[in-house]
Amino acid sequence: MSSQATDTFDLSGRLILYVGGRHQHVAHLRRLVEERGGGFVHHDGGVEQSMTKLANHLERADAVLFPVGCVSHQAQSKVKDLCRRFEKPFKPLRSTGIGAITQALESLTTN
Repeated sequence: MSSQATDTFDLSGRLILYVGGRHQHVAHLRRLVEERGGGFVHHDGGVEQSMTKLANHLERADAVLFPVGCVSHQAQSKVKDLCRRFEKPFKPLRSTGIGAITQALESLTTN
């Protein structure tokens, strides 16, 4: 897959919820999603934000991404359970790298 193809996908207004990750990456991820026509919401996975707030965000989201190495197992389980309940697609990420995130976002546009 060429980088040009990766750069041209359109999220068509989808709201992406990103759970966990590193705080310093959030602004960059927001820009990445918004530049591709999506909306972005972040939840820290229960570190400082309540898990109730996670459910509220997830109910509004069109899809959820979370880096498995940067979010608690409890938060991962909660995300998976809520996604199944609300029938939302979710993408566990093996890496917080831009390539993994871009690939996950692009895969949402082909489903």
